[in-house]
Amino acid sequence: MAMHPPNAFRIHSILPLLALNGAIIRLEQVRSTCKNCGLRSSLAHDAGFHTDVRGTTLKCPACGATGLMDEMEIWHHWLEQCRRERLLALFDPERDDQLDIEDPK
Repeated sequence: MAMHPPNAFRIHSILPLLALNGAIIRLEQVRSTCKNCGLRSSLAHDAGFHTDVRGTTLKCPACGATGLMDEMEIWHHWLEQCRRERLLALFDPERDDQLDIEDPK
């Protein structure tokens, strides 16, 4: 099983465990798509990824492809995810009035 490049996965979202000061302690979950086989999956620590001194290595449960994310990439994904969520919250439309589905009067 050969090591694949760092971009072997498209990262959709990450769920980090945060310290009180906002620092990432560790990753709890990574939602990603394997660029080798196309499987979209949720990976968890020791169930799809593991962390060591080099970074976090993701492993596709279907084809076994692996990819490495270093600490800077994890921060990049986290900050981009936070930015996207803030933008979506700003533009979240108010709920429309419920449609009247009774017989016309």
